[in-house]
Amino acid sequence: MSYSTQFPRAIGGYEAATAGTTQTQAGATVLNSAVNYITTGNASDGVMLPAGYGLGDVVYVVNSSGVALNVYPATGGKINNGSANAAKALAANMSGAYISLGSENWGAVLSA
Repeated sequence: MSYSTQFPRAIGGYEAATAGTTQTQAGATVLNSAVNYITTGNASDGVMLPAGYGLGDVVYVVNSSGVALNVYPATGGKINNGSANAAKALAANMSGAYISLGSENWGAVLSA
């Protein structure tokens, strides 16, 4: 049996951003960098993972706020095989690595 290893890649730089305040996927701030330092004032404000990333690409999200942040997939996508377009909460002062599974779907590895 042979094994193949493919390492994830982070594309882009660093960005500090403020989460969208509509608490919906449509109003979420779209992430444009590999490492995203997010601030938010209200629980459930949101950010959206970028569209078009390839299998294995990684986006890091750091929630620097004292409240939970909603992280949405791009339209039609899923996070951890949840419902299409549904947010995955990222707890206050925690971080997450989001790994593209292709077709706007993501796997999330969240800090404890």
